[in-house]
Amino acid sequence: MRNAIELPKQFNFKAAVTDHGWYLLPPFQANDDRSVLKRVEALSTGKIVLLHITQNQNTLMIETGGKQTLTREESEEVVRKVNWMLRLDEDFRAFYQMCSADQNMQEIVAENKGRLLRSPSIFEDIVKTIFTTNTTWSRTIAMTTNFVNHLGERYSNESELFTFPAPEAVLKKDKTFLNKSIKLGYRSDYIYDLALNICNGVYDLEELTNPEMPTEDVVHKLKEIRGVGPYALSIILMLLGRYDFLPVDSEFKKHVKNKYFAGELPPKSQLQQLYKEWGEFKFLAYWFDK
Repeated sequence: MRNAIELPKQFNFKAAVTDHGWYLLPPFQANDDRSVLKRVEALSTGKIVLLHITQNQNTLMIETGGKQTLTREESEEVVRKVNWMLRLDEDFRAFYQMCSADQNMQEIVAENKGRLLRSPSIFEDIVKTIFTTNTTWSRTIAMTTNFVNHLGERYSNESELFTFPAPEAVLKKDKTFLNKSIKLGYRSDYIYDLALNICNGVYDLEELTNPEMPTEDVVHKLKEIRGVGPYALSIILMLLGRYDFLPVDSEFKKHVKNKYFAGELPPKSQLQQLYKEWGEFKFLAYWFDK
């Protein structure tokens, strides 16, 4: 079955998929030339589909693998999720205008960059972000792969592809299983508590996707989640389409000290002032700064 989405005039499929490393984390998959993005996705009806996402000129094509037929509501859900993942409704005109005025950022406009891949659910994005803290990228990939393969739903009996686990699936195990079998270490407590608070109605993560919610309110709610420190906060805000916080981690420090401070790390207060002129787009200015 096939769905189609008309694309914004300024859109770069390959950049939208690969400019953020989420495409390397299951259940996302990309083919060798990054022209196809795949993902196993559980729909709200319980149906599990394999999505093949490609660009055909000015149209985004979404094919569901196998011989499954989707209802109209299921097709609309697929379109909504893909639209969210690739940020097709985000308006980048103000960012592009600022990039056009900066000689070092003009290629962002020329190449229609700016969109950074995200997951279809906030739960998945928070979990994956926690998996990136205080570790290496290879360990992030390993933790995500274990988490998906141990707790996700299998696409089909013959398949080795799985969905991203729902919070309910996490609660069917315990913290020891998350620690020992999935090898999450201290993150086990964070992930289990996150799933528990979602299932108990303590956290309503979907409300965070509302663009009308003031950023300070979003920040307050995210800070209530165990495991979300300053770095994770900035990443999750970016994934929500809010780019006014900088991810001051080791990679950030390494980049800016070498580019702007002759190899010497300045005080934290000075780091926070970098990219200040980019206002609400500080994160994107850093992300695409070479």
